[in-house]
Parts: sequence; structure tokens; C-alpha cells
Amino acid sequence: MNIDHLRYFLVLSQEMHYSRAAQRLNISQSGLSHAMAALEQELGVPLFQKSGRGIALGRYGAALLPQAQQIVALADSCLRQFQMLKEGVGTLRLRTIPLLIVPTVTRLCRQFQQVNPGCDFEFATGMSSQVCQAVLQGEADVGFCSKIFPDPQLDYVSIQRRAMVAAVPLDHPLAGQETVTLAETLPYPHVTYSWLSGQRDPVDRLFAPVRDQWRIAYQVEDANFIMELVAQGFGITVLPDTPPVHRPDVKVLPLTDPVQASDFYILRRKAPHPLASVDQFFAFCVAAAERERTTQE
Repeated sequence: MNIDHLRYFLVLSQEMHYSRAAQRLNISQSGLSHAMAALEQELGVPLFQKSGRGIALGRYGAALLPQAQQIVALADSCLRQFQMLKEGVGTLRLRTIPLLIVPTVTRLCRQFQQVNPGCDFEFATGMSSQVCQAVLQGEADVGFCSKIFPDPQLDYVSIQRRAMVAAVPLDHPLAGQETVTLAETLPYPHVTYSWLSGQRDPVDRLFAPVRDQWRIAYQVEDANFIMELVAQGFGITVLPDTPPVHRPDVKVLPLTDPVQASDFYILRRKAPHPLASVDQFFAFCVAAAERERTTQE
């Protein structure tokens, strides 16, 4: 089936007049008539019927219309994608842990798009292990995670470091303080990340010297779930300082002893990539993170 004939059919179905459609398509009226005749012959059915001085879609033309729209749209999308590939831009497939969506990943994407207007993004979320696996298997171009899964095919760079904090219910005995030490949290039951989450590693390292005193009451995968359990009085928590931690129904306390931070990473398969914008976006994010660190210092 000739894709140009379908394009002609769509324009003619809008104009319902051969002369106007031919003018809009910048072809001769006879050329348009021959194209429609060829399409009707291929399908074996008439697509238009006379209506006064113009034409109207017939039964078969109406049935073809949505199919032709989908086919032409898909063909146009394919052409755009390959043109972008040739020019080094295109759609980047990103996989990120939910903790980094707001504002880190969305801000970086918007800033990159402003200087690379031909680039677009597809977004998906998952735990760190899922993010790394998606990048390794080629299901994602760039990932954002909180845990390194070593593999010779992957490049990781730290783009963010978050301090460890404690969060307690507003009516908790520690809520009257402005800071807290790890030792001061030990008498109370804790809500923490399960081992399915990449955020469990830095928390576990923090508690390693006092593991026998760490009273874990609940283990869940999601920071929002942890904070909801804390707000409802199921326990307190110590975790990296990320956006879900800050909510009006809990008190957040900087951890002063020991002082520890958790790293978050950007990753990709090792360069070079067929899509040049993968390396460009990766370098852009690393440079932005370095500028932010320099500013904070």
C-alpha cells in the first residue's frame, strides 16, 4: 500500500473536493484522481461518492479513515525518529527511582530540553535494581538510582548527596529537639527501608556499629509509606533527607552524631551510543551536579 496515496486520501477526505485537495497537496488534479483510483483498485472498493458539486466519504471510505490516520501518523513518527537519530537527538528513555523525580530529574530534563529542543523523554520508575537492569538490558538509555550494582558495561556517577536525618511524630518525646544523635533514637522502635530498596544500604551502614540495639518494627520499600507510618505513630525513622521526608505531620531532625550522607547516581551503558543525545544528557547532568556542589561549598 502506497503511503502517499493514504496521505492524499486523508487530505481529500478533509477537503471533499478534488481541485482544493490537489492544490493543498501541490499536485495536479489528474495525479490525485489517478492515486485515488489506484488505492480503490488495491482495496477493491469505492472510497468516495458524488455529493452535489463535491464528493463525500462512502461506507468504505469512512471505514478506512481511522486506519489511514493511524498508519500515516506511525509513518511520520518513524521518519521523525530516524531523522532525529541521524541528527544526534531524539527521545531519551529514562528510568528513575521515585525519590529523584521531584525535583532533580524533572528539573534536569527541562534544562536540557531548553538547550536541545529536538530532544524528548520517556519516563518510567522503579527500584534501584530495576533501574540498573533496565539500562543494562537496553530498555532505558539513562537511569537514576541510589545503589550501585557493579557491572563492566555500566557507568555510574554520583550526582547528589543527601544528609541522613531522623523523622518522628509531632507528639514524640524527640520532637522538642532541633537535632538528634543516633544514640538518642535507639530507645524507640524504627520504621526503615526493606532490603528491596537501594536506600536500605546507607541506613544499614549507619546502624552497623549499634545493630544489636536497633529495634526495627516495620520494613517497607517506599519513602512515602515510611513517612506515613511515622506520622501515624508506628515508629520513628532515620533515612536520607529527600522530598517525601518533609511533611507537616512529622518533625525532621538533622542527625549530628554520626554525620553521614547517602549518594544518588546517574548511570548509562558505557559510551559511545548510537543516539548522541544519551552521552550529551549524561554529561549535562554530571556537569550540573558539579556546579551545584561547587555552589554549596
